[in-house]
Amino acid sequence: MKEYLAHIRRDESAEQSIRAHLLRVGDLMAAYAAGIGLSSTARLIGILHDLGKCTAEFAEYLDWCRKHPGDYSRRGEVDHATAGGQLLLQRYGTVGENERLTAQMAALVIFSHHSGLMNYLGEDGKSDFLRRMEKKEVPQPDLTYYYENVIAESKLDFLFREAVREFSALDAKIVAHTTEGSEAYFFSWGMVHKLLLSMLVDADRLDSAEFELGEPLARVWETSVIWKDFADKLEQKIASFSMPHTPKEKKIATLRQEISDDCLRAAQHPSGVYRLSVPTGGGKTFASMRFALRHAQEHQKKRIIVVIPYTSIIDQNVREVRAVFQMDGAILEHHSNVIEEDAGEDTESMDVRRILTERWDVPVIFTTQVQFLNTLFAGGNTPLRRLHSLRDSILIFDEIQTLPVRCTYLFNAAMNFLKNVCNVTAVLCTATQPPLARLDFPIETSERAELTSNTAELFEGFRRVRLENICVDGGASVDEIAGMIVRSAEDVGDVLCIVNLTGQARDLYRAVAECIQCSDRDIHVVHLSTKMCPAHRKEVLRVVREERMAHRAHSEERLICISTQLIEAGVDVSFPVVYRALAGFSSIAQAAGRCNRHGEMERGLVRLFALEHENLSRLPDIAEGRKIARDMLDRTAADEILSLGVMDDYFRRFYKGRSARDMRYPMKSTNTLFDLLSANEAGLQEAEEKGAEPDLWFTQAFRDAGSAFAVIDSHTEAVLVPYADGKDMIVTLDDRAFDRKSVSRQMKAAQQYMVNLFSYELKKLAGLGAVWRTESGVMALREEYYNEAFGVQTEEQGNTYCSI
Repeated sequence: MKEYLAHIRRDESAEQSIRAHLLRVGDLMAAYAAGIGLSSTARLIGILHDLGKCTAEFAEYLDWCRKHPGDYSRRGEVDHATAGGQLLLQRYGTVGENERLTAQMAALVIFSHHSGLMNYLGEDGKSDFLRRMEKKEVPQPDLTYYYENVIAESKLDFLFREAVREFSALDAKIVAHTTEGSEAYFFSWGMVHKLLLSMLVDADRLDSAEFELGEPLARVWETSVIWKDFADKLEQKIASFSMPHTPKEKKIATLRQEISDDCLRAAQHPSGVYRLSVPTGGGKTFASMRFALRHAQEHQKKRIIVVIPYTSIIDQNVREVRAVFQMDGAILEHHSNVIEEDAGEDTESMDVRRILTERWDVPVIFTTQVQFLNTLFAGGNTPLRRLHSLRDSILIFDEIQTLPVRCTYLFNAAMNFLKNVCNVTAVLCTATQPPLARLDFPIETSERAELTSNTAELFEGFRRVRLENICVDGGASVDEIAGMIVRSAEDVGDVLCIVNLTGQARDLYRAVAECIQCSDRDIHVVHLSTKMCPAHRKEVLRVVREERMAHRAHSEERLICISTQLIEAGVDVSFPVVYRALAGFSSIAQAAGRCNRHGEMERGLVRLFALEHENLSRLPDIAEGRKIARDMLDRTAADEILSLGVMDDYFRRFYKGRSARDMRYPMKSTNTLFDLLSANEAGLQEAEEKGAEPDLWFTQAFRDAGSAFAVIDSHTEAVLVPYADGKDMIVTLDDRAFDRKSVSRQMKAAQQYMVNLFSYELKKLAGLGAVWRTESGVMALREEYYNEAFGVQTEEQGNTYCSI
């Protein structure tokens, strides 16, 4: 009998049979899905996903590939992702309701394993799923071979019956947490589809990569041993902290220890969603990790994932944790500054690090908010691949208040599903908690949600600054604010100024630089914004920290740092004076966290100001926060902003002013992503208007939603800039003899020297001849257009800072 193959190694040194591939993928998927009670469903999908390779057409294609090595012109020519789903639907799709739904779910996952999760029903009322189900021009599989070599018909029937039983059991579990037929119900089932596809993509790619590379790539971690080792090391680190001598610093250190101890005691609580509400500078990094390590031991968790809003602080946090744990192989960073995502399935340039990154298969992961939300909602299979790795994990969300408003309901619904179905524990960390549990579609927090006790006393004990409102009607000019900043530097000490727009930061930098020429003090001014590449920003932050440390010894020298809000969340810097352009109270609180952070003085000073002609039309969340702050400051003293009651009132107003549509991720159409990923009433209505009556219980528009999703609501392109080593990288990547096989390695290094620019900025720079497309395909900036003080020189534009 003819042997059907799944893969031929590129150097033709080995062949993999379809039997070996399907059984291995089935085994992997069954293991992945055991924890959510879907092992038979997953195995069924795994052993059917490449049924289309048991065809004469695919065998001919592989033979052609063998005769034409290196020629990929026919790649994807033979449809092998349809036959398995069609077999399921034909064999089981008309037997009974649960049988039909189980077959449809499994078939959709199989249909989607190369293309990304497709629509049951699109916004336009058309069904990708039904079209694929009814597709005629599909190579017919050799079922005799399949039943004799992969799985017998009787065993396939038994496996399907078990899958139906699992479907019914999971449906009962979902109904226990939602209402059957509700949006939350359908959203949860949509997440199940995503989980199953995540498992299939991971198992398929892992087995293919292991075959191609000829070595096992999956790692088995003794997490119980690792958690104990890490916990012991962290306890030793915390015990080594010395107690400061000054009363204020001693009080801050004592409060940090109380927060940390509270987190340790709370670790015995059951899995759920918790809040760590502590003031800025309260030691959240180690306190939350202390909770996570003990909780992981208590509840046999597999993974700790720390989700951080900005790459500007991820390096700082990872460096601290690596220094304590001293096991770099068990800690992974996943963000744009360290690795480039590859949407393809090609294993030619795969290395172990890329596979670990795609799989999130390590005990401790540091990633960004963008990467995490992409895992849940972005289109394509590469980000989705890591979704199943969230099961049995602990998620620590640092600065949760930075969650984009439009993602609120999506986030809440996804976290409820992960908690209820995937045994996930989440910790929402911030000094300014948004009321996610009090919205119309709330996140389901635990009964004792706060990890710390006496929260109000903690915030009062951490009061380290005095806030002063110097806003004037109509706003002040850049020159007026620059003069105030310089006088504060002369009279008090180093000054940090935070503004809302990159153009404002640039203008203030120039005005301050001019103003200090007339000062008797030796004043150094620096600038930070997203128009500087990551390597440049890191260097400036290094200088800021060194100079601040030196100036604490009553130096006559002064430092002024002008920055956008990228410095606010989690960056460990401390200034005696902070100026903050008026914004929402949560932003003001974060800015205050950069003032007198460690209690170096009795009270630091935070001054709130408004700039004239400030246009925040491109930053609606900041504009709304500023409006509410201005209204509240008419009745509330600035020095009360940091109190829990005032902050709670601010958030109540902020979310009350947003419609449900605003929080459901509105699209350019009248739909929202939340609609498309749940009941998709709009798609059903479109189908009815076209006279169609699709026989579908699930109607999610997965592909439409994935295509529309973006954490940063802007179209940008990364441009390689001529800063430091970026100059040589531009030369290398623009060489006609550029080694294209090394592009992944080169791009990984180049991320440190890239700046994301908006399309209108690129258009203007292109008109000036300032940018060009290199031989490698990367966009590059000419040297005269990168300024050593403030980065790329462009017109003023909004700072929608959120780095991937």
